[in-house]
Amino acid sequence: MPASKAFAKFFDSEKAGGLLLLVGTAASIALANSPISSGYQSLWHFELAGLGLRHWVNDALMAIFFLLVGLELEREIYCG
Repeated sequence: MPASKAFAKFFDSEKAGGLLLLVGTAASIALANSPISSGYQSLWHFELAGLGLRHWVNDALMAIFFLLVGLELEREIYCG
């Protein structure tokens, strides 16, 4: 199986989202506890459109996340 088909098959599966979350979490923990942790911490205070990156993640991206979760729940309720 070519790599592109294997890649597409993996990302079409339900495992992809969970694995990406685990990899992101592991990378975040590793960066926070590494010698470059001060640079990693300053990244979270980076200003974008007058708000820090932490604010964007906490408010904007979490709102989008819960919107998608709500839409998925609605689909499960109506379609089974």
